[in-house]
Amino acid sequence: PSNSATEMIERERLCLENGCLEFWLVDPELQLVRISTPDGRAVTYTSGQDIPLPLLNGGRLGVDAIFPPAES
Repeated sequence: PSNSATEMIERERLCLENGCLEFWLVDPELQLVRISTPDGRAVTYTSGQDIPLPLLNGGRLGVDAIFPPAES
């Protein structure tokens, strides 16, 4: 919450320009994950979707596994 959108865009740019293969922006409020790559692609994943993990030999991670369940 303490990082502005501008700060996060700059951080993403710096990471991807300096060798990072993926930049993950995780939004706990909206419960989404945006993954950017150096080639300019960005994909957003939401609840119920699996994130492919090509850097981990084709594994997958469910978005719902990232966020704790809502308290009832």
